[in-house]
Amino acid sequence: MTDSKIILHWLNFSRSNRILWLLELLDIDYELKLYQRTKAFRAPKELYDIHPLGKSPVIEVVKSGKSEVIAETGRIIEYLVDNYDHQGKLKPLTDEGKGQVSYYLHYTEGTLQPYLTGSLVNSLAKDQAPFGFKTLVGAITGQLNNQYFGKELLTNLQYLEDIAAKNKGGYFVDDKLTAADVVLSFPIAEAIFASPERIQPLLKKSPDQAYPYLKKWSQLVFNDPSYKKTLEVVKAKL
Repeated sequence: MTDSKIILHWLNFSRSNRILWLLELLDIDYELKLYQRTKAFRAPKELYDIHPLGKSPVIEVVKSGKSEVIAETGRIIEYLVDNYDHQGKLKPLTDEGKGQVSYYLHYTEGTLQPYLTGSLVNSLAKDQAPFGFKTLVGAITGQLNNQYFGKELLTNLQYLEDIAAKNKGGYFVDDKLTAADVVLSFPIAEAIFASPERIQPLLKKSPDQAYPYLKKWSQLVFNDPSYKKTLEVVKAKL
């Protein structure tokens, strides 16, 4: 598919950076279009013009004058790896590994992300509440986090920490970089370790202390040259 063009529609404070990382990892020529959230923390109208749900990441594949819009992180990752990873850079080494990668693509967005998002929204709700209601809203959302969203998030983080411990803090599948690491980079490396204040209220200790093996794995992400480049690319366009 060397004759196709990839356009990544990137939104700040979204899950789109890992798609940018994937494009860099696979050395794919791409065009980056940046969007900024509104004061209400919603996507701007221009992004809804690309996809009716106004979500990011979204990619456009332009080929032979026709444009195909592909949404959903897991689907985008599958598409790019299947069509552009000609050297097998991110492909697992074993059949078992293929199943594990598929699992993490579904698990990350289907199970882990809702708890992370719910916890974050509840944490922000107090600040967004009308004057005079902040204490009440904080009490309600705090209870929701303690009893459900936060509780389930911590259960999932411990689940992943146990897996990371078995891998000694290395890559999640077949001891090599795969799409599993790419999809997990946002909810673990970026949302937890790059922004520890988000989860600190739920923990009695720092994320580094609570999840040392996930911390070690996150360093693989942060130190990856292609990942570092994504930060530079975005910074240069902002």
